[in-house]
Amino acid sequence: MKKVALLVLILSFFYSLSLNAAEIKKKKILYVNSYHSGLFWSDGIERGIKDTLKKSKSNVELKIIYMDTKNNQAEQYKKKAALKAKNIIENYKPDVVITSDDNAAKYLIVPFFYNSSIPFVFCGVNGSANEYGFPTKNVTGMIEVQLIPQLLSALKEFTRGNKVGFLKGDSFSTKKEALYFEKILNKKINKRFVKSIKEWKEEYLTFQKNVDVLLIGDSVTINGWKNSHEDIRNFIKNNTLIPTASWDSTISDLSLITYANKPEEQGIWSATTALEILNGKDISKIPLSKNKKTRIFVNKTLIKKLNIVFPFEIVDNAVIVD
Repeated sequence: MKKVALLVLILSFFYSLSLNAAEIKKKKILYVNSYHSGLFWSDGIERGIKDTLKKSKSNVELKIIYMDTKNNQAEQYKKKAALKAKNIIENYKPDVVITSDDNAAKYLIVPFFYNSSIPFVFCGVNGSANEYGFPTKNVTGMIEVQLIPQLLSALKEFTRGNKVGFLKGDSFSTKKEALYFEKILNKKINKRFVKSIKEWKEEYLTFQKNVDVLLIGDSVTINGWKNSHEDIRNFIKNNTLIPTASWDSTISDLSLITYANKPEEQGIWSATTALEILNGKDISKIPLSKNKKTRIFVNKTLIKKLNIVFPFEIVDNAVIVD
């Protein structure tokens, strides 16, 4: 009986050791979101990260923090939010950091962790990461690109000319986005970055007269934008004279046609890359990537208003919205 008790004690001791060893081996991933929970884009990336880590069944701990720089766009706030994130990183000591969107890259990685010993995997950076000097020995990521040339090509036969307008709420990411559109189109765009719904409507009306096609994005930086969606939709229905196009699925009912990026793709790639790094892959050997997936939406109401008939290959692959 004593031998059995001793054996149980020994087994319990080694079992305890194995649990402690497993706990020691547990890796930590910190996800720094430039924006906030409840935002379609942010939630999609987060969902992609969580689903990928769950499916991998890896012994990984995930911590998430939000910089909230979509709701708070003052330069001082962004710097303060980045400094707070820096302190969390230094105290939490993650094995890999994932960041999403430009503000985390500009205000957190570049000033505090450029060429540091901590691996950073970014996603959602608009158009190019050249201005941040990425990639570096400790930074890689997925660039967010919009299929604007393809959008304009789909609308070419329905426009009266080639003048392009751009309308969206005022923010750092929006301005970077518009410059990227100019670069890939190799032409100047008539750009407007607005701060209120009244200003948005005024510019929308002006654009109906002085451009041939209008690019519009989700203007969540405008105060009251989300609660005014139905009002804006009615305004567009009554005042649209030219084809409109978007890359944000959240406003597919506000534009004639939308080629929407899938935020989950960014999250899946980031989490997969983070796991590869945790498994020993050299981050400096991981090249930058670009998103490739899109979802097409066409607006039935605006199709009728503008008397447009899209080719079968577009309609057959599209989600029809009112």
